Amino acid sequence: MRLEYMLKNPIQTAAELWRHVWLQVGVVAAASLAAGMVISRDPPLWLILGGIAGVAVAAIAFIKPEYVAAALLVIHWGNIHDVLIKHHGIPSVVKPTVALLAVVLLWRRFLSSKPRGLVSDPVIWWMLAYLVVGATGLWFARDTDAVMKQVVDTAKDCIIAGLIFNLLTTRAAFERAVWGLLIVGAALSALTVYQEITRTYDNNYWGFAQAAVRQISTTMDDRARAFGTVNDPNYFGQLLLVLVPLAIWAALNGRTWRGKSFGVAAFLLLLAAIGLTFSRGAYLGAVVVLGVYAMYLRLDARYLLILPLIGALLYVAPPEFRARFGTLDEVLPGNSAGAFADGSLQGRTVKAEIAIAIAANNPILGVGRGNYRLHYRDYINEIEGAGTNTERDAHNLYLEVAAEQGIVGLTVFIGLLATVWGRLRAAELLFAAASERRMAALSVAVKVGFLGYLVTSLFLHGAYGYMLWLQVGMAVALAVIAQREAAKRASPTM
Repeated sequence: MRLEYMLKNPIQTAAELWRHVWLQVGVVAAASLAAGMVISRDPPLWLILGGIAGVAVAAIAFIKPEYVAAALLVIHWGNIHDVLIKHHGIPSVVKPTVALLAVVLLWRRFLSSKPRGLVSDPVIWWMLAYLVVGATGLWFARDTDAVMKQVVDTAKDCIIAGLIFNLLTTRAAFERAVWGLLIVGAALSALTVYQEITRTYDNNYWGFAQAAVRQISTTMDDRARAFGTVNDPNYFGQLLLVLVPLAIWAALNGRTWRGKSFGVAAFLLLLAAIGLTFSRGAYLGAVVVLGVYAMYLRLDARYLLILPLIGALLYVAPPEFRARFGTLDEVLPGNSAGAFADGSLQGRTVKAEIAIAIAANNPILGVGRGNYRLHYRDYINEIEGAGTNTERDAHNLYLEVAAEQGIVGLTVFIGLLATVWGRLRAAELLFAAASERRMAALSVAVKVGFLGYLVTSLFLHGAYGYMLWLQVGMAVALAVIAQREAAKRASPTM
């Protein structure tokens, strides 16, 4: 009985034990001995600080796990952990954080004095179905190692999504995570803008503002494009685009003038950094996001005050921005048929055609996750002649899923996306029915950001798939918050 009490009440048990002098002396002696051993070995500073931070995070995780879950969401979204690994030699902070939160979640479920059930949601079944369909490629894919890697990565992302919607289950916790995302997005955008103003493209600012020379258009010389914390300007633009509606929400719904002002600043910085990626997909996504959000806002006259600020951004934008945006004329309806003048657009067209051909030749289950690249090489050899060893990606998430997982995989994937959209819509309606205008508006902002991701995915494959799964976690978390609050209002008062 005593053991059961200790397991279910670890904090109270620790407080009771700490009253004993022998324990205090033992802890101080052990800490002194450990500190002496560490110092005598002259370890790197990050290891010492990391150890101290790890103990603090572990303590916080058991007391306030929603804080650690919000931090995990923010760090993972900004790809900060990857920068720490590649540019500073610091081991991954995501893996131990995920393991820690998983332990906390299990403890809360089975050992806590007040057990809390795990979230049950329709999205979970779609997530599991997507994993199962992807795993079938292990039986027939040419490269089963690629399949295994993709499935394992997706499983990890699904676990993180599960931690998010099991721990960010209060509006305070969710809003805290949203503000954290905006702070990181604004900070990365500010570094990118500063880099552009100072023309210090050779300085990656500790890995948080990477840039490299890439093509702009056939009529203009190549120039530096912003990569931020990822390895491609297009994905950096996608990463920032999802946050744009959240910034608008903050500007309109901040509780203080400081919060509203920060929302406006974050909005402008995000748009400026997206412009500096010179990503045409992100440009189109921004147009869709702003247009759809404007319809949700019903074009209240006061919201039009933002237009002069956007106009000022366009006025000071580099001339390459207009040249890059102008290349989209080639894909607009009514343009003369024929090969694209822009080599990038032409190459993406070929990749899309090959993806369609692969899907047509392997219609049921596709060729296996991660195997598009291998089959692309075969198909491009037929087009350009034998000897071409080039491997490319589909540059279209939906065609990539169709080629690699067939009709079955594409159906499950579309079902997952539709269910996530439905959960966001349900959260919006539940909050609106309760006259919770602020939370209803936040549900709309998350939904419009998700739409921006879906639009940009027409031009990008799933290289940074974690972005999708983090949004899945946020969507389910919002739905859970809305449902629980609705249930509380509906239950009779005692």
